[in-house]
Amino acid sequence: MDEQTRTLADRKRGRSNEYLTLTAMDGVNLGRKTLTTRMSIKKFIDWSLVANKDIREHEDHGDEFIAQRSLSAEHARGLAKYVLGGLVRSAILDMNGKSVPEDVLRIKNDLAAGPYAALQPLVCNLRHVDEEDLHIDDKDLPPDVLRLSLGSTQKLWVVDGQHRRDAFDRVIAYLDQILKNGKYPGGKALYAPASTGRDGRLTPDELEFWEAVRNVALNECSVSIEIHIGLNEPEEQQLFSDLNSRSKPLQSSLVQNYDQSDAIAAVSRDKEIIRFHIADESDAKHWNSTGLPLKDIIMINRLLVHGSNAKEATPQSQVDAKLDFIKRFWEVVQRIEGFGDESQRTKTVAGQPVMLKALAKLAYDHAYGVPKLVDEAGLWKLYEAILSKKISFSHSEKLWRALFLNDEERAKEFGQNEQGININDYVHLTAQTKPGEFDALNGWVRYSTAHNDIYPRLGDLIRWKLGLKNRGAAEKSREKERLEIESSRAAAA
Repeated sequence: MDEQTRTLADRKRGRSNEYLTLTAMDGVNLGRKTLTTRMSIKKFIDWSLVANKDIREHEDHGDEFIAQRSLSAEHARGLAKYVLGGLVRSAILDMNGKSVPEDVLRIKNDLAAGPYAALQPLVCNLRHVDEEDLHIDDKDLPPDVLRLSLGSTQKLWVVDGQHRRDAFDRVIAYLDQILKNGKYPGGKALYAPASTGRDGRLTPDELEFWEAVRNVALNECSVSIEIHIGLNEPEEQQLFSDLNSRSKPLQSSLVQNYDQSDAIAAVSRDKEIIRFHIADESDAKHWNSTGLPLKDIIMINRLLVHGSNAKEATPQSQVDAKLDFIKRFWEVVQRIEGFGDESQRTKTVAGQPVMLKALAKLAYDHAYGVPKLVDEAGLWKLYEAILSKKISFSHSEKLWRALFLNDEERAKEFGQNEQGININDYVHLTAQTKPGEFDALNGWVRYSTAHNDIYPRLGDLIRWKLGLKNRGAAEKSREKERLEIESSRAAAA
């Protein structure tokens, strides 16, 4: 920052003698004067403010108008992890082909990041000024380029980018913390080693690497900023609204096809593993379609890796740890009769994604689930039953219609398994559950789109059929339903 002479009025008002000099491009956006510049992440944090409701607590700016939504900590944290992943890859590239230590490779694989990372420009407003108030210098500069000097009270008010700003702050704070303490923090840190058995201490290679990452963040990285000049309250609020409401979100199918940062999406596109047709979403709506859409393959693989539909991108290390498990699952599934054929859904219930989700969750529970359900022998029994056709996935198999029956009908139709256990000990559906229907005309079992309600119960049918461990969901469901009925009756009395 440059030092310039203060006036007596500045001294009387207690203003700082700090000034910021920026080199900027002079431009016009839809007829309004704008300046475009770049500055370091740290400098941007120091010279910018966010006019959300928290500004009311600010000592110097509590009377400023609000033109921002409240900060979403979850969104900011997600962006911080994205920024950290990009910085990590930049620091590795700066090694210029030198051997990358194993500890550093592990960091890269533990973070979900694609082959390239960047952030879009931020948009700010210089409040309470007009063009006459700004001190510029364009001597010896190309046309449309100028130097702009801002005093300590002339802050950049963030119109678009408050979550990126907060993410930058989180990353710098995280790097400062681990370098000061020499160890990874506990809890929900931006990064902690995925491997177990670590005490959190940084190895010498990690310490050197994180210092390099911090250097990249503070000394090499810069952000692009479009500065609007002197917008008043309704103008700034309008700009905020337009920038955040007029962009069209990407279709999930495009994200899944293009995003390389999610290792689960990547393995779902691996033709060595997924050897059947990956269908377009529009085609997948028709029962005579072939294969599965990518979004369903990704969901199935998320169940295999996490046991749930985790929202965040999954780092490579987590997929690598279960890669053999993923491969074995798909090897077994792709040997189900009719699966992968043309019009597969008309030939096998396994052609419906909800059935594969049921199988994936079953496999995960037996291999990695809660301790009371983990059972390697049970997993082997499941796969053996599929391969030997002890379990038939034909539409003619009556087991797959069991969800369309009430408890009494189900008990009468199926009774007990080979272990002498009643099917209703494993399976229960509330009256609100809409599982689907049996299409008697075509002889097809058609499950509904309420997959989250259906696939766990399909898994329960398979558990009962093979005598696998009971997860106890049926008993809990009946008890919950009983209490709800009693509550309704009491309210009506």
